[in-house]
Amino acid sequence: MVATASGVRTVSAQSLRDVVAEMFARVGMPAADAGFMGHCLVDADLRAVHSHGTRYAVSYVRNIQKGAWNPRPVIRIARDKAAIAVIDGDRGAGHVVSRYAMSLAIDRAKMYGTSTVSVRNSTHCGALAFYTQMAADAGCIGFASTTAGRLMAPWGGVDRIIALNPLSWAAPTDKPWSVDLDMATSIIAGSKLGLSIERGEKIPLGWALDEHGNPTDDPAAAQKGTLLPVGGPKGYGMSVCLDFLSGVLSGATFGRGLGGPGAGHIFQATDIQAFQPLSEFRRNMGALVDQIKQSTPAPGSSGIFLPGEIEWNNKVARQARGIPMTAGVMDEIERVATEVGVTARLVDI
Repeated sequence: MVATASGVRTVSAQSLRDVVAEMFARVGMPAADAGFMGHCLVDADLRAVHSHGTRYAVSYVRNIQKGAWNPRPVIRIARDKAAIAVIDGDRGAGHVVSRYAMSLAIDRAKMYGTSTVSVRNSTHCGALAFYTQMAADAGCIGFASTTAGRLMAPWGGVDRIIALNPLSWAAPTDKPWSVDLDMATSIIAGSKLGLSIERGEKIPLGWALDEHGNPTDDPAAAQKGTLLPVGGPKGYGMSVCLDFLSGVLSGATFGRGLGGPGAGHIFQATDIQAFQPLSEFRRNMGALVDQIKQSTPAPGSSGIFLPGEIEWNNKVARQARGIPMTAGVMDEIERVATEVGVTARLVDI
């Protein structure tokens, strides 16, 4: 999808869910899966993680229309051994496949204490925090990773053959929110380049290099070049490890094969009750959070926040006040929604 910046539209979350869900239903997804796609994508926008939200809806719909994605996948367990399973996603929407996989991991963790479920033959699955939050909500510690597009070079090299492979962990607390980390192994997620282009914004120097290896603040030039790994060689090393966990281990694509069909994911759930009472864990997690937040703020700091806390605050506020969205993205969604026969309408606030 190409959308130019044209201001901001603040839309109601429910109307955005309805429009996006009906878009997927109109191109062949079962109603329940289409509804989940609306819920999952809008959840990212509610948390202000717009890089993985409804800005993807049009490209996903196009992938279904051209046959790259299967709207009605037969998701199956390809290998099964106690607490371990390998899922074949049948080219289904990665969000739907990932929900299935994490649900299975949680169920197996309740039986065995911990479980690992890997996925092959899937597609882009959006924000990993959604799935690790599923685990935290079920009284587990969740972990997830996925293969991603190749936008980095190996440390010491120049060829763009290293993926941005993100990871996420989540754990429940006695707060209204969970500690939920979701990060790429590059300084920023690759989709944030597209978001910056849509908004007509520059990116900070230090995020990326252009195709000639020079630092750039132009997101379009960065898309042709490389992103820099977080922590230098450490981020590069993390990406390689996540490539063999999400890609090689599951039998999915990896290395130079990334960026095409056949994405791989990995999901893990650990049942907290197998280690200690859940109430005790939540209480101690709350104490850990409090200790961290009691740290003296640095000069100019707006406060100390835990991973996932700001996103939770955003979600609470936006559920009540609406979601500020790039107007060009919303206009494009409305155009394609009309094209495929959607009757639901966005409600501006």
